[in-house]
Amino acid sequence: MKEENATSIEFFRDFRRGADLINGVIFHGKQIVREWDLQEQNPVLHDISKKDNRVSAVENTLDLSVMVTVGKAKFLLMLQGQTIEHYVMPVRASHERETDYYNQWKKLQKKHNEVGDLKKGEEYLSGAKKRDKFYPVIHIVVYFGKKRWKAARKMEDLFWIERFPEELKKLFTEKSLLIFEMRHFPNEEWFQTDLRQVCGFLKRTNDRMKLKTYIEENQEVFSNLPEDAYDFLTVMAGIRNLRLIKQEVQSKGGGFDMCKAIKEMLRVSRQEGEQEGRQEGRLEGRQEGRLEGQDEMATLSEKLILADRISELLKASTDREYRNKLLAEFGLA
Repeated sequence: MKEENATSIEFFRDFRRGADLINGVIFHGKQIVREWDLQEQNPVLHDISKKDNRVSAVENTLDLSVMVTVGKAKFLLMLQGQTIEHYVMPVRASHERETDYYNQWKKLQKKHNEVGDLKKGEEYLSGAKKRDKFYPVIHIVVYFGKKRWKAARKMEDLFWIERFPEELKKLFTEKSLLIFEMRHFPNEEWFQTDLRQVCGFLKRTNDRMKLKTYIEENQEVFSNLPEDAYDFLTVMAGIRNLRLIKQEVQSKGGGFDMCKAIKEMLRVSRQEGEQEGRQEGRLEGRQEGRLEGQDEMATLSEKLILADRISELLKASTDREYRNKLLAEFGLA
């Protein structure tokens, strides 16, 4: 899980993608926010409490915390990556937002106390003046999982909401969390950076031919991926063996050629299939063994594709031990 978190944080820390994410998910492709409108904040939230003249704090670290300027206004974006569903994500998100609002209030109160400008009554009780304003806090959950997000999206999803009368249901209603499902987002064309191709790649990892076609159609991007995008794809797509040939596919400009990497994996897969066939052929006849090894790999490939297990096929192409495990699973060994 740590590797997934690290690569996703590094990927979205490029604020060209951060702005692109906001424009795509929130503004449906309209170019409202620019990369220079984003400023990274301390991702650590402190939930501070006082008891018996002692101060304690509980730390909660976000994946990314970014202050976003939109015209004359600002809001705080909390970005949280998830590789699996979090069943009570609305509770977690609400707690993180409320912690930040509480900290905004305490900072405001401290500032007024230092100046001594709060009047008795409402201002002193509130620790603020009526004209004081907070900046809003927004959550975007970036979900990398293969299956659709079916967990709760808002607090009422966690209630037995159907048991309440309509008058009460209205009081429980709130906005759903923004869940960006990278593998299932229907409008990747709303993105303007390589976030578009990354989404397209992940959406097609279960279909070998669609993935191959998509890479070819977007060869200009995939032939020169930034390192953070290459690392992000290899981890999220479950094709960690691409790391083994990473330096071999580095371009002169410093990028990484995913097209070349995929072709190299397939080439190695064919060679190893032939080599295994030759080894078995020493016992049962060279020609027969060579054909058998190739047939086994071809049959395995077909079964994995039909089972929508393309990422496992790519792993099997370079990992002999894992390939033998799959051959045994399908009764081909």
